[in-house]
Amino acid sequence: MNESRLHQLIEEYANVYLFATKRLDRVLVDQAMPLSLEQFGILRVLQTQGPLSAKQIAAETDVHKSAVTAKVSRLEERGLVTRTVQSMDRRSVLVALTPVGEEALSEGMKTITAFTAPYFSKLEEHELEVFLRVYSKLNRMLKEDQS
Repeated sequence: MNESRLHQLIEEYANVYLFATKRLDRVLVDQAMPLSLEQFGILRVLQTQGPLSAKQIAAETDVHKSAVTAKVSRLEERGLVTRTVQSMDRRSVLVALTPVGEEALSEGMKTITAFTAPYFSKLEEHELEVFLRVYSKLNRMLKEDQS
């Protein structure tokens, strides 16, 4: 692909990402979910991987550790996660999902499904599959570059 075409596609991506994706995220959080997307992401990571340290959560969610600590505090205040000090190293704290957090995550997934289904259903199945494959590939490349 020549440089001019690549630049054109990057411009198109920037417009789509900045305007469509951010708008969708904002509407989803403002209208449909009681959690921020980053808080929701933290709950999802804890569900799939089990208890983790704030540092591990930060690495998995690509959120700065200090921001993770603040978000975990808010999640803990709502009873969605617990923090447990490790007996071997008192500085080490593991964050775990609570049953209330599991329920919030389940409700959040129902909300996301209900919110996105009308948009996704307007796409052909192969379009959605390609979109998700490309998005997943970009995510993997970004993770690899950060390693």
